[in-house]
Amino acid sequence: MNYYDISNPDAPFTTGYQKGLWQKTIIQIYRVLVIIGGILGVCLIIETGQREDYTAGMLGSCLLLFISYLVFLIMLMSACIIISAKKTGKWDLQDKHDYNLALYRTRYKNNKQLQSVTLIQMAMQQILMGHCDMAMQALEMVHIDSLKLPYLRKFYFYKAAALYLSDEQGWEELLNNCYAIPPESKQMTNEEIAFLFSPKCGKMDLQQAVYNHNQVKRKWPVGIIITAVLVLYAGFFYGISGLLPEGYHYRSWFQMSSIMLTSVGCIILSLYWIIKLILFKDNISTKSNGVKVFQNICLVVMWLCLMAALIIYQILAFIGMDEEVADYSDGLICMSTGNGYASENYYNVKAGPFLRRDLTTKEYIEYGLASELNGTDDDGQNGKNNSENSDNGNSAPGNNAENDTQTEDFSQEQDSSSDDTKTTYTETAVYAESLAVYQYMMDTGEITDGNPDKVSYGFTAKGSFYAVFETDDSDGVTCEKHLVYDRVSENGKCDLFVYQQEQAGSDTKILGFYAVKKGTDQVVSADKTTWGGVSSKEYQDATGEN
Repeated sequence: MNYYDISNPDAPFTTGYQKGLWQKTIIQIYRVLVIIGGILGVCLIIETGQREDYTAGMLGSCLLLFISYLVFLIMLMSACIIISAKKTGKWDLQDKHDYNLALYRTRYKNNKQLQSVTLIQMAMQQILMGHCDMAMQALEMVHIDSLKLPYLRKFYFYKAAALYLSDEQGWEELLNNCYAIPPESKQMTNEEIAFLFSPKCGKMDLQQAVYNHNQVKRKWPVGIIITAVLVLYAGFFYGISGLLPEGYHYRSWFQMSSIMLTSVGCIILSLYWIIKLILFKDNISTKSNGVKVFQNICLVVMWLCLMAALIIYQILAFIGMDEEVADYSDGLICMSTGNGYASENYYNVKAGPFLRRDLTTKEYIEYGLASELNGTDDDGQNGKNNSENSDNGNSAPGNNAENDTQTEDFSQEQDSSSDDTKTTYTETAVYAESLAVYQYMMDTGEITDGNPDKVSYGFTAKGSFYAVFETDDSDGVTCEKHLVYDRVSENGKCDLFVYQQEQAGSDTKILGFYAVKKGTDQVVSADKTTWGGVSSKEYQDATGEN
């Protein structure tokens, strides 16, 4: 049986053969990683498609993540192959041969082209070790029809050399076949080959020439590894940015440094690979020097255009980028946004070392930024509220003698605050209490599919605070449900609110009364919809009034 027959069970127990088998394991690991990446990519796409804030751009972000991951694995696998090949440079010929034999029997088992190339390589190694009969066995297994011309030339040359070194006939015909194939730039010319097979040259000289022409100085694949890491980083940076939940953003320092890193890295590495490509093309190309120069100029011009576009993009990205003005210990971040001419400040909160997010309504209140909710100035709005509240009368809409037909239109809502109310009414407290009522109504089912962050706030013409809980214009008529601050309870322990509905062309309708206990934000419903109705016992106990 031919030693190089795939079905041959004989396997050498050498270091080279074991290293070659390990290469199969590495390839299997990469295949598993690709499969895992594909499964995760499909799951990500499905999950993204089900998001409430889904946009068409998110699908592109998912594909960008998967493609960058796939390119990273491919380049890393190429680097591993080059590293393995470089390490074999210091091995003896037998280990090199057995390393190739393991690859031939495992990784290249179903690839005739790679099998044939590996067989030619092993034949060359057998010739150098003086085993010309084994070299002939290897060459007998080569699939000639799968070889490209450079390897076909090598096939005829090594087969002729094996016959010549073993003093057998037929090598002249094989040399003629070799001469018929034009050599590549790094292959021996026909004249050099003819000299090696002439009587003037000994057999040792032929072996030495074979050895010298197969010494390849491989470099460490530093460029490939750096490029792979940059591709993965850029893909994940830009891909994740398109998948961030609504209200989440990259931290300014992370965004700026990442854009700089990817842009500068792209410029340097693209220039590196352009130079490598030009040098490689010049070495293997058989075209005239004029054609080579023209092709190289076109490549350089294309690179310059791409780099100019990249630099312009980077400049525009920096101009429109929001900056962090202040970073507070409690996690609050003061941001500045602008277009290069004018700027304004707003607030975000940290969401880890690399992310920031918009504040929720509750957090605006907790951080004492309630006036930021509607873009008002703290001092100006508070001054307006205090001055207007201090000028209002002491009428009491909570008077039991009144009824729901006496409720005024919301835009002209009467101010029912007493003097005590004016001194205890604080904007921040009322914001928090209105949210407590909203949460209470969500818990009791009065509001379905609610979202506290969508609640809007304002002040009436008389300075009374109100919160818009729900808005419906599906019928072409706008209908809003407001929670309006009324006053402080008679016992001073609660803030009282009226929940009412206003619809264009209709009278304001009272939907309920609520009391919020100060300090605890516990909500108590009056269970009535008219001013003169009887409140629930819990409401009476909490407020000290009906």
